[in-house]
Amino acid sequence: MTSGYPIERLTVSILSAPVDSAVPMSFGTLTDRRVCLVEVEAGGVVGIGESWLNYPGWSHAERLSTFTEGIAPLVFGLDASDPAGVLALLCGRLLPVGRQAGAIGPIWQALSGIDIALWDIAGKLAGKPVHELLTGTASRSSVPAYASGIGPSDIESLCAVALADGYRAIKTKIGFGAERDRATLSAARDCVGAGIELFADANQAWDVAAATEQINALADYDVRWIEEPLAGDRVEDLQKLAAAVPLPIATGENVYGTEDFESRTGSGAVTLIQPDLAKSGGFTIARAVAESANRFDVRIAPHCYSSGIGIAASAQFGAAYDRVDWVEMDVRPNPLRTELLARGPELSDGAIHLPTSPGLGVELDPATVRRFRIHREERTRNAH
Repeated sequence: MTSGYPIERLTVSILSAPVDSAVPMSFGTLTDRRVCLVEVEAGGVVGIGESWLNYPGWSHAERLSTFTEGIAPLVFGLDASDPAGVLALLCGRLLPVGRQAGAIGPIWQALSGIDIALWDIAGKLAGKPVHELLTGTASRSSVPAYASGIGPSDIESLCAVALADGYRAIKTKIGFGAERDRATLSAARDCVGAGIELFADANQAWDVAAATEQINALADYDVRWIEEPLAGDRVEDLQKLAAAVPLPIATGENVYGTEDFESRTGSGAVTLIQPDLAKSGGFTIARAVAESANRFDVRIAPHCYSSGIGIAASAQFGAAYDRVDWVEMDVRPNPLRTELLARGPELSDGAIHLPTSPGLGVELDPATVRRFRIHREERTRNAH
């Protein structure tokens, strides 16, 4: 599987930015914001990607090893202009190892960074933005975005940011107990008013019985959909819950592989599917998810709690498919979202406007990379 564009260099950098206040989730807390930055070079062209790195706190050590010990020995010489072919080969070699280790997610997360970078290269080689490569046709120039990361703390200030930036929808974090969840939803609704759509994310906090009870209370705040309500995210449990509550269910950020995505899009329980391009397999898997969603008439809203690179990738994907209703934009302070890119998508009036330049259409800011980089590994073809 070689061509005129063999992969020649792989660089993986870990960036870490401290936060002024911890970011609470129903299952844990973020004390800093991190990025696994992936750079792939072929034929003198460099593509950039991102591998999701939020949890656990030591995941950067595992990720570096997966790239340097697992991916690097396999990837050199492969055709960078064929991202899907590279992903298929790497999946065939590495996913069996991940299954034996009971750690399929970290393998997919690493492969996501490679796939995004290769699509960036493919777009640059073709002289087209990624969204045109995905479908082969002209696509949207902008995609609606919603503001996420709101609650259970800093609700008023984050809602103010969302309103000032023109967002027409926000997403609150719940799953912290009925009383606190109600306080979060009430404060958010009071802050944004009736004209802004409100979503809620439970981060797999409940079992079916608890979810049924909690979700039925969300109608008081005009919540439009509930994300990841169930621990384990099992299809049979999602079907039980969907039969018991009127609220649309969204899920997908912790789903890996096309078969597992299709089990949800075809389940009748999921209204909104949410692949995360930095977790779920990059553009190649997201494209397959879009095809499956189209067959089963399921809407799409890619999950993204990453850096500016992940946002750029989500926007390219969203621009390619009209079935994508929203792109997620975390509004908590994060310099790896706001400062990492010297050039990238622009936000105005609650929508992400895509650049017209080839590939992802983004450029890294070298000073920001140097400022926050805590580790860097580079491997080259001639060293293997």
